[in-house]
Amino acid sequence: MTDETCSKCDQDAVINREYEGRSLCRKHFSIDVNKQVKQTVREGDLVNSGDTIAVGLSGGKDSAVLLEQLVDIFGERPDIEIVGVSVHEGIDEYRDESISAAEELCDDLGVELHVGRYEDYYDLKMDDVADAGARGNCTYCGIFRRDLLNKLCREVDADKMAIGHNLDDEAQSIMMNHIKGDMKRLSRIGPKDDPADHEMFVERIKPLRDVMEKEIALYSRIHDLGVIDRCPHVQESTLRPMVKSFLNKLESQMPGIKYSIVSQGREISDMVEEEIDWEQEDSIQRCERCGEPCSGGVCRKCQLLKDIKKAADESEDHDFEYKEEKETI
Repeated sequence: MTDETCSKCDQDAVINREYEGRSLCRKHFSIDVNKQVKQTVREGDLVNSGDTIAVGLSGGKDSAVLLEQLVDIFGERPDIEIVGVSVHEGIDEYRDESISAAEELCDDLGVELHVGRYEDYYDLKMDDVADAGARGNCTYCGIFRRDLLNKLCREVDADKMAIGHNLDDEAQSIMMNHIKGDMKRLSRIGPKDDPADHEMFVERIKPLRDVMEKEIALYSRIHDLGVIDRCPHVQESTLRPMVKSFLNKLESQMPGIKYSIVSQGREISDMVEEEIDWEQEDSIQRCERCGEPCSGGVCRKCQLLKDIKKAADESEDHDFEYKEEKETI
């Protein structure tokens, strides 16, 4: 709550948007968030008649707000189907709680939820392999999670995978790609996170990409959506948390700077995209081990699974049985 009144009525404001110079009450703030999501979906042409949309649910605030918004916008349309997909990484107490929150939300909204577990697909749990490999935990988990989400979306015959990527995530990705000089990824900034063109990749859409993280957090708190989504294995020394902290400090001193970064990033993205030879960049093969699409002979997931097995074999502190993933079509 703030000490101000809403710029649209005489009710107490719940947020003061310094970058806009106006304050909003609970009602008008909620209306504005919904309006912004609708605009993003419309301008980005994210959803089409006949689509089955699989919403990636972690149980946290972003994905919970995403599902609630999509059900509000499309729930009454018979030509649009919405399903939930969740990944249990094997981080037991943390993920058990958030999966339960996702199940409860889906029950409330009348959405079917499909849960996939690392243990069932990769024969490992992140609780057992955390800190076992040479790379950071988030590197391993992120690649496994992305792979499994794509599998789950195929299993439910989804046309689109909706993810809770917000404006802060977008700004962070732009800055990280600049820092790393990754022009290919920079060119893909926008409401759609299109993977390489392959029938086994499900198109990813980002309906929340124009809403700030703190506003999603406020919306989730007002409407009692989601749980605290803080993984115990996250490593703060990785680049994204450092960029996030830097951008938050900038935003506190220069309100609206995140919007400016995203706006400029999208302009640069359009220019960079014209210079990339996508036919050469996106030469997709099938992984020799699991059959998933990849750019080389063996996909990164299978390479990392092998890396974890090797590290675990050398350590008495990590005990799990590695089983090479079978081809899934």
